[in-house]
Amino acid sequence: MINEESTVKPVWKPKEVPADPINNPAHYTYGGIEVLDYIEAKGLDKDFHLANVIKYVSRAGYKVNKLEDLKKARVYLDRRIKILETE
Repeated sequence: MINEESTVKPVWKPKEVPADPINNPAHYTYGGIEVLDYIEAKGLDKDFHLANVIKYVSRAGYKVNKLEDLKKARVYLDRRIKILETE
């Protein structure tokens, strides 16, 4: 049995940000976090391919269609893998 004191409390809470098609598109903030903020926090802004994988996976199905976004993510992931295999 789990009591109230032993339950995990969330550290992060989504922020309410009004949608702005240029600076803050709704499909980039779905889930309460700006995708670019996540990419920068993880240091992926220095890796074009992986940043695009995160971008397309995180918005899959919220802008175009899910399959199209996932295929775009796969293109960038495959290119990054190819680079790593040749290093």
